[in-house]
Amino acid sequence: MHKITLVCSAHRENGLCNAAELLEILRAIAPEVVFEERRPSESNLHYEQGGVEAHAITKYREFQLFQRVPVDRYDMPDSLFAETQRVFDCVEHASQEYSVLKEETNVLARQHGFDYLNSVAFATVMARISEIEEKIIIGTGDQDLIRGLERWRHVIQSRDVEMIGNIYKYCRENVFRTGVFLVGAAHKTSIVKEIERYSSTEADLISWNFAYDGPTFIGR
Repeated sequence: MHKITLVCSAHRENGLCNAAELLEILRAIAPEVVFEERRPSESNLHYEQGGVEAHAITKYREFQLFQRVPVDRYDMPDSLFAETQRVFDCVEHASQEYSVLKEETNVLARQHGFDYLNSVAFATVMARISEIEEKIIIGTGDQDLIRGLERWRHVIQSRDVEMIGNIYKYCRENVFRTGVFLVGAAHKTSIVKEIERYSSTEADLISWNFAYDGPTFIGR
């Protein structure tokens, strides 16, 4: 059986959310395969000039040989970011709680790093943020905003379905013992639901860990 640890990360460095801390997590788990929230079309050079995960993965190669597997195949529509930015701007202007919660997650991630991003506390705050978005946008009655939020959530869900599907496909076709799936922390709730769906029919294929049992994580 393949053993895979889900590690929720941040794409940009923020205090203790940095490549050095993530490298220590990778070294502790010692994965033979690292599943990445990256599209195959994104070149290694482009990716390695990017965020926290890329730098940690590149450094990890100095300690162990492993396979890098990009699993995000979903192409983001060009118009999506501009469309959804209007949605999120609307929510921020309408809800002080929303702005406070977003700043709180940023501060706690900076102070506590991956410990916080992989905690129940973070997932709880993200669920509340999602509730606020839905309440505010539906309450506007603006069909463009409502469609924008729906479209954004559909794209994110489609990506999560695609990524987990590609991990299971890889595991059916390849032999290894230990893997890590690095994904943005905001994806966790949806990712876990998709894993649960697969686990009901392919429980013997992958043994998932959702909180690394080490000093860097909550839930020991």
